[in-house]
Amino acid sequence: MDKKKQVVFVQPDQAPSFDLKGICIDQLLPKEACSQFSAYRVKMKPHQVKKTSYHKVGEELYYVLDGSGSAILDGKKYILTKGCFFRVPPETLHQFITENDSLDLLNFHSPPVFSDHDTYFED
Repeated sequence: MDKKKQVVFVQPDQAPSFDLKGICIDQLLPKEACSQFSAYRVKMKPHQVKKTSYHKVGEELYYVLDGSGSAILDGKKYILTKGCFFRVPPETLHQFITENDSLDLLNFHSPPVFSDHDTYFED
């Protein structure tokens, strides 16, 4: 059966995780199941900085599940707290910073974006 047409159900803390430049990322959808979008949980510890990156094609949606921090989106700082939602259009430089609290984000990309596809880091 085509994996892009299968139901995907993930129990809490059961998604495969990887480290992306020091940030813990849970891949909620297997790469082979992503046809229209990709889905991640981004978990930052206190006092972490997610390096500035952008996507040439992918549009992103973020929802803050828990914690606090800040997002720098095209040079403008936004304060992130539980329940915040925001959109990051393609070509938008974005960076995340935590201070004394952790930050837990739900992240969707359309079309799908992966660490080895349409992810670019600023030098």
